[in-house]
Amino acid sequence: MTVAPEFVLKEASIICPDCEYPFATLDLHSMPNLVAESAVEADLHRILEDPAIRGALIAVCPACTYSWWISAFRSHHFVPDLLVPAPPIEYSKKFGVAIVSGRKHNEPLLDTAILAMNGYWCAREEVASGSGNATEIGRWLKLAVKELKAALEHETWQGNTSRYSYILGELLRLSGDFHGAVSYFQKVDRRSLLPKELVEHQIADAKAGNSQPVLLPPRMVEEIFRLKPPVIELPEPTPMLAEA
Repeated sequence: MTVAPEFVLKEASIICPDCEYPFATLDLHSMPNLVAESAVEADLHRILEDPAIRGALIAVCPACTYSWWISAFRSHHFVPDLLVPAPPIEYSKKFGVAIVSGRKHNEPLLDTAILAMNGYWCAREEVASGSGNATEIGRWLKLAVKELKAALEHETWQGNTSRYSYILGELLRLSGDFHGAVSYFQKVDRRSLLPKELVEHQIADAKAGNSQPVLLPPRMVEEIFRLKPPVIELPEPTPMLAEA
């Protein structure tokens, strides 16, 4: 199942790590590498053309409803057609089910914050594809801000404070909290590994009252994600014939 150029989803057989129940679900089988020309926004997420792509990153057990990143589920040798399929859940709502599972199993707060951010991005992708509700975007954005702020302020925090302060600042700017956005942007330093130009641009946008998404130029995508230039293989030179 090709949902967008080079993005391929396939039915996979997996086992729930919580109840050991085998079931079938869609899995992201292949995807193109991130390149400088990829569509990436200032909150550092890659825009996906179909919400099914992001939704396939989450698996939901049909037996116990445990949900998490599909990478946490072991593969099973049964043919997918012989197994019970995963429950039909809207793509963005799968991230909500995963957040509930994460809280139940005491997963790190940053993990649930990242799930909330993906729920927000997926809700936007649903609306862009004509299958979502625009009101859900604001709800997801509010939850993403709440979850990331809670993670940053918790005593167990061990992440890159500077980088995630930037991301939180950008989420606040998108939500219209411009004062809060500037306060977090100002906490960003060189440890974020982000271009100073980007941070200053987002501060200016927040001070100007701009809450619209910002698409990063290719040069910034390349710099932020440390992309290597493509290797161009030149053909072997044709040997010159010796003169008679």
